[in-house]
Amino acid sequence: MRDKLKLALAGSLVTGILLSAVPAGAVMITAVDLGTGAPPTTLGGYTMTPFGPDPAPEFSTVTSVASPLGGAVTFSIGLSHRVIGSGWATWSHGYSGDVYYTVGALSVTLTLPAGTAAFYLYAEPNPFAIHTITVTANDGTFLSVPVDGQAGANGYGFYLSGPGSLTTLTVSSPTTDFAIGEFGIAKLSGTPTLPEGWVGSAGLWVLGLTLASLAGLRRREAGQL
Repeated sequence: MRDKLKLALAGSLVTGILLSAVPAGAVMITAVDLGTGAPPTTLGGYTMTPFGPDPAPEFSTVTSVASPLGGAVTFSIGLSHRVIGSGWATWSHGYSGDVYYTVGALSVTLTLPAGTAAFYLYAEPNPFAIHTITVTANDGTFLSVPVDGQAGANGYGFYLSGPGSLTTLTVSSPTTDFAIGEFGIAKLSGTPTLPEGWVGSAGLWVLGLTLASLAGLRRREAGQL
């Protein structure tokens, strides 16, 4: 009974140290270059839900788009709603849905619904030429990619890989306006997670100490047989 209590206490201690090893207020977001292929079904272990068709009239100015998981993605400026093949000439991987054109603006910030765990978007420059487009998350994590305006729309994925919140994504280009679209989203389940593949040094120390203690308990149990 005493050994079982020690085991329970050791397990609780490991969990507490691992969680406390993450700095207070830290946000851990990972960026992934999705390339020009079709969007993934999962991102950072989160199951992604693509956005459905936008009922807003084509060429209308919109400031938000409804999320399939509730809430809405809002834009910092009005964007022109276009559809591939009519209001916007090309994209990539056969996508033919909604996109949102910045109409001369070089930057737009997307505010994501509360509880967003992962989000992806695609972007393509207006000219039929290669221009760099950068997407920056609220914690400063960014991804810059040279994107071809001739059927080269590139995907940008961001997901929480530790504590914190994924709240905004800023899309920008230093040289041209662009369109964004083909959004996908996942929401938090409410279960706190540690960063993928990461354990703080304090957590490793305590984990090693606990394993050694467990080994000692097993040796004593074997000696009692």
